Amino acid sequence: MILPIFPADLERKTGMKSAARFLFKTWPGVKPIMHTQALNLLAKGLGYDSYHHAKKLSSSWTDARPDIDIHSIEWNLSRVLSEEFQASDNPRVFIDLGNLHAYIQTIPLHHLTVFKRFPELLEREHWFRLPPHDEQSPFGRYQHSPVIPLETSWRISENNGSDEPGYASPRD
Repeated sequence: MILPIFPADLERKTGMKSAARFLFKTWPGVKPIMHTQALNLLAKGLGYDSYHHAKKLSSSWTDARPDIDIHSIEWNLSRVLSEEFQASDNPRVFIDLGNLHAYIQTIPLHHLTVFKRFPELLEREHWFRLPPHDEQSPFGRYQHSPVIPLETSWRISENNGSDEPGYASPRD
């Protein structure tokens, strides 16, 4: 399933560029990504082969209401982002699927032309802010993150009898 991307969505600070900028600025992965990589990941999540492919097809969409399901788009985005989080050149991570789904719902897809023309396709208010992290929490910046690195020792222990409460060694 491909979500229609129109030429207006490719202009600076609108639609797809806005959503990719959000990915770039809030990327929860251990390694940061470039803006061009965010554009490609978003395009793949929306059903295209790449950002270039989305750009190429943008002028071919009609004004007819597309037959899309936001849940399928979210599922595809979760698959694409999970693959990127677990890419071989990235550190080993655990993916919290609940937090990943919440993160995907924060991506401002409602700025895309197709959702402006047909807001009922979202079925609900789709965009909300990420919750702030608690500086005092042993989880730190990973408190609401869908991606948790496995190489650090931030995990809360299960009363393992250690002298240092609240922490445990990493599990493999």
